Amino acid sequence: MKILAKVVITGALLLPAVFGAGSASASSTDDLVEYSKKFIGTPYVWAGESPKGFDCSGYITYIYENFNVNNLPRSSADQYNVGETVAKSDLKPGDAVFFNTSGSGVSHAGIYIGDNNFIHASTSDGVRINGLNDKYWKNKYVGAKRFTNFEASPPPPGEFRGLEVKSGQIGVVEIKKSINLWKRDSNDNLVVERVLKAGEKYRVYTYDDKHGGQYGLGDNMYITKMDTHIDYFSL
Repeated sequence: MKILAKVVITGALLLPAVFGAGSASASSTDDLVEYSKKFIGTPYVWAGESPKGFDCSGYITYIYENFNVNNLPRSSADQYNVGETVAKSDLKPGDAVFFNTSGSGVSHAGIYIGDNNFIHASTSDGVRINGLNDKYWKNKYVGAKRFTNFEASPPPPGEFRGLEVKSGQIGVVEIKKSINLWKRDSNDNLVVERVLKAGEKYRVYTYDDKHGGQYGLGDNMYITKMDTHIDYFSL
């Protein structure tokens, strides 16, 4: 992965600058904003976390990782639970902004780029810029976080079952027979999002016993524990 962080020379050492409040230079913040704009027009892909396609939290993770902010949680709701809380009046370019679009808590996120604008991976248009004061987004705004000197668990090891391991991941499911992918709505009901096909693989971040057992794939997406249709492999 290409690292775009600035380099600070201290004695004989070369140290990557840390992106975050207080420690980030204006130039590194500007670089992050400009880098995030390079992906405008990239399509929205559920669970996407590469320039081939992003979902909202995958886009945030990808951008920050290129500025040495590593190991962010994978879902927007979990990302909102880390970092330094920032008042809306104190927003700075590079801060993460969060929204409740589902009616049941944080479900969407973007990156503040200044002038009351933010960039995000929208489900309808892919990566684009919107205004915080746009009627829709103003009413959905929840808060903001600044990932200052962010430290989490050590980076996960390499790959598992052919997928790169991500922070917070507990395992992988491999689809044997077609099975429904469910999404939890604002009333805490599960509705069918789409059908997963045999041969597909997905990272698993949570497991609970509801509805006969559910594997959480991030962003409020779940599949039912059905041994005839899926194989689960724990990290």
